[in-house]
Amino acid sequence: MTSDALTLDQEIRLVRGARTDARAFGPLYEHYFPLVYNYVFFRVRERAAADDLVSAIFMRAVDRLDTYRERRGPFGVWLFRIAHNLVVDYYRAAARPSPLPLEQAEPSLLEEATSAEQSLIQSQQTEELLAQVARLPAREQEIISLKFGAGLTNRKIAALLGLSENHVAVILYRAMRKLRRRLAEGEGQ
Repeated sequence: MTSDALTLDQEIRLVRGARTDARAFGPLYEHYFPLVYNYVFFRVRERAAADDLVSAIFMRAVDRLDTYRERRGPFGVWLFRIAHNLVVDYYRAAARPSPLPLEQAEPSLLEEATSAEQSLIQSQQTEELLAQVARLPAREQEIISLKFGAGLTNRKIAALLGLSENHVAVILYRAMRKLRRRLAEGEGQ
């Protein structure tokens, strides 16, 4: 995560404080908002839907803060479990296939290139990468979303998905190996 990551003790103090004073939730919100937003946007690929879902995620977190149990794991894992569940509910309610193809990424999220040619090349490469990610099994897509979309560590992903940290690392390694192979095969054509 970022260098300004909250320690477990800080999170616990903030959660305890937020149970009696909603203003204490502010630092948790500020820390987790970009991570949750990136994860949700990576999954739904629609800005309006991501905005609505992230609002619902944090509202649910505040409303159900008394259900968070420190002994079960870090606050961030609990929060991402809420996020995951609401994204799943979003697809169920909308009767859409879950998730949308990743090749629909908005160009505004990509790093701006310094020239039109670089921008075109980068856009084509990103389009191909996202198309290949969309071909991966759902579990691999989910782990890639959590790792690169939300910036979570393997430990947090493992806790969120109920897997061992090593299992997450293996799945991620194999998914990345598949992507590299498929992308290399595409260049040779």
